[in-house]
Amino acid sequence: MATRKNISIRDDQAEWVEENHLNLSSFVQEKLDELIEERP
Repeated sequence: MATRKNISIRDDQAEWVEENHLNLSSFVQEKLDELIEERP
């Protein structure tokens, strides 16, 4: 199950995300997993 959250990014970031076809959901999930694994 997934929970929806809203985030805000700057206009220049949004442009970069679009130009590079980055999936923000996957990106955020991967980064959160990395942080979770780092914490004891």
